[in-house]
Amino acid sequence: MAYTSNFKSPYIYFGRKGFLAEVSAADQEVAGGSATSVVATGVAYDHATLAGFLPIDHPHDVAGTSTDAYRIIIKAKSDNSSVDRGTNLVAQKDFVTGAAFVGTGGNTGKPLTGETVELLPQSWDVANTNQITIVDYAATTAGNYGYDIQNNDLLWVEQTAAHATALPYGTITTKYCAPMKNFIGADTIAYAHEYWDGTALDRTILSFKSTVGTNTDDTIVLTHTAGKYKDIMKALEEIANSNNYEKAHTFFDLGTDGIVTSYDNTLGIVGCFIDSAAK
Repeated sequence: MAYTSNFKSPYIYFGRKGFLAEVSAADQEVAGGSATSVVATGVAYDHATLAGFLPIDHPHDVAGTSTDAYRIIIKAKSDNSSVDRGTNLVAQKDFVTGAAFVGTGGNTGKPLTGETVELLPQSWDVANTNQITIVDYAATTAGNYGYDIQNNDLLWVEQTAAHATALPYGTITTKYCAPMKNFIGADTIAYAHEYWDGTALDRTILSFKSTVGTNTDDTIVLTHTAGKYKDIMKALEEIANSNNYEKAHTFFDLGTDGIVTSYDNTLGIVGCFIDSAAK
C-alpha cells in the first residue's frame, strides 16, 4: 500500500526592494569610491556597494523614465559655506519636513545642516548599469540640477517600485517563496546607518534550506527599523504556527505601482534582498 504524506507547512513569500545608505567621502560617486559599481547581491551583507538592484543606464540632464524605479536623497551633515545645491533642487523643498530650504546664512543654495533633498533625474547619471554619479551643480545645464556632495553628507538610493529600470526585473531571482519548515534561523549584522527620516536601522539575515537541494542556504536580508529583531522572530513564529495552507504569507513585497505589502508594517522594512541558488 502506498504511503501518502499528510505533512503540511505554511509558505512564506518575499519580494525584492533595493536600498543603499552611505556616509559620503566627499566624492560624487555612489557606493564609496570613484567609479565604484553597486551590486544586487554576491557580497557581504554589510558591504558598501550592496544596493539590492542595478539601475539601468541614464544620462544626466534628462528627465526620462529610466529612473522611475528608484530615488536618490541627500542630507547635509554640516553647514555649507559654498553654493552646492542647484536652483531646481532648491525648489524641491525639504524632503523630510516639506518646508522651504533656509540655507547657510540665508543662501538657499548653501545646504544647512539637516536639510534633505530628493534629487531630480537630471541630477545624476548611470553608466554600465551600475555606476551612479551625482553631477556637480555647476556641471549641469541651465537650471542647475546638480549637487556638490560634501564630506560626511548622507546619501540614500532607494528602490520605490518593481520596474524594468531596476534590474533584475521580472525574473525568479526577484521573488522568493519557501515552506516555513525550511526556515533555519536568523542573525543580526552590524549596520551603522539611518533612514532618511532619521530612524536608526538594523539588518537581519533570514536563512532557509535551499529550495533546490544545494548545500548553500537561501538567504533573505531585511533592512528595518532598529530593535525589531525580536518582532521579526515573533512574526515568523506566527506564520510557522498558522493553519493557512491555501496560500503563501507575504512577509514583504514591493509592487510595480510602488505599493509595499508587509505582514507586519510596524517592522519598518526599507530593504529586502534575496540571495538564493539559481532555479
